[in-house]
Amino acid sequence: MEQLNNERELTREERLEIEEKAIQALVNMGVKFNVPLKINPVKPPRFIRWWNKHFPNHVKMWRDKRIPKGWDVSETEVPNAALQTMERVYMRHFHLKPLYLGTMDCLRRLYLNIEYDEEKVQAEPIQESKRLFKYIPLMAEIAAVAVLNNPEVADPSKDKEVKALKTFFMEHLTSTRLEKLADVISQMMNPGGFTSSIRSIREIGTTNPKKLKANRVE
Repeated sequence: MEQLNNERELTREERLEIEEKAIQALVNMGVKFNVPLKINPVKPPRFIRWWNKHFPNHVKMWRDKRIPKGWDVSETEVPNAALQTMERVYMRHFHLKPLYLGTMDCLRRLYLNIEYDEEKVQAEPIQESKRLFKYIPLMAEIAAVAVLNNPEVADPSKDKEVKALKTFFMEHLTSTRLEKLADVISQMMNPGGFTSSIRSIREIGTTNPKKLKANRVE
C-alpha cells in the first residue's frame, strides 16, 4: 500500500523531459531493429553438430547458404498467434545510425516526391489511403537510404545497395513495421537540431554596420 501511495503521475513537464531525453538518445546513438525472414531455419548438417559437441574448443562454423554473406542474421524464437506456440525464425538485424547531412539531404529530395494532403485524408480516408499506396516503393526506398546512411549516394534509384535493400523491405516489411521505422527516421532527421544550427550560423554571420559605425564615432 505504501508503495502505491508513494507512486504519482508524472507532470506534463516531467513527461516532456523524458521524451526529450529519449529523442536525444535516439538522435545520438541510433536504434536497432529486426526483420524476420521468410525462410524456415534448418539445422546444421549432422557431422557439424557431432563435431561441435565433441570438440567445443574447435567449433566449426556453418552458414545457411540461402542467406547472403553480408547479412547480420540470427536464429530466434517468436510467438505464433495462430498456432499459439513458439516457432524458430531467422531474424535479420539492422542498426539505424545517426544520419549524416548528406543522407538527410537525400531523404529530403525523396520526401518531395510525396503528395500528401491531410484535409483530403480526413475528408475521404479510404479513397485517399488507396491513392497513397502508390508510394509503397518510395517509402521502401526512403527506409533503405536511411538504414544504409551513405552520404555519397547521389541517385538512390541507381545505387545497387539501395536497390537491393529496397527490394528486401518491399518483400519483408509489414505496414506496421514500416510505420514504426518511418517514425524513427522522422525523429532522426532532427529538424529542431538543424533549425538551431541554422539559427546559430545566422547569429554568427549577422552584423549591423550602422551600429558598428556609431560605436566607432563614440
